[in-house]
Amino acid sequence: MISWYFDIVIGYLIRTVIRIVKARGSNAWPVNKATVANSGCPAFSYGGPVAEVGYTYIYEGGYYSGVHREPFLLRGSAKEYAARFSTVSGIIIRVKTGAA
Repeated sequence: MISWYFDIVIGYLIRTVIRIVKARGSNAWPVNKATVANSGCPAFSYGGPVAEVGYTYIYEGGYYSGVHREPFLLRGSAKEYAARFSTVSGIIIRVKTGAA
């Protein structure tokens, strides 16, 4: 039982570090509006629960999509986070230019 909790904590820490590394320098990226396509908390097999928010946006004439993943230690917290985003809502994202 303890190893299961250990896996969740380690997975949470790894996902958090990855998010921080990916976001480095993002404050200089242009801001854009996006539309929420879906949100949820899928079943997890390793590393604990993750809330996912799928979105679409148009940038410089191109149509793009993405997924924001937010790690949590508790599944209930991940579900609450995902529930904040409805498919009729808009969100603000940062666009990494030059990335495909």
